[in-house]
Amino acid sequence: MDMVPVYSPQSESEAAVVTALMQAYDIRFHMRGGAFSSMYPGTVSTSLNEQVLMVATEQVELARKLLESFASTENDA
Repeated sequence: MDMVPVYSPQSESEAAVVTALMQAYDIRFHMRGGAFSSMYPGTVSTSLNEQVLMVATEQVELARKLLESFASTENDA
């Protein structure tokens, strides 16, 4: 299964929300760097704790659409 990078959360809490969103819509995904980032918690400041949401190729469009709504809600706050 091919995976495509879609989004890079800026914190552990944002990664948790994005993960829950993908699970809620049954999107096949993997959070690259997820395990390693837990060794360096907090705001993403270097590539050492960067996480990248990887989504199955056939579900990229849906994932981006869901994240677009998430991002616009976040920016309104």
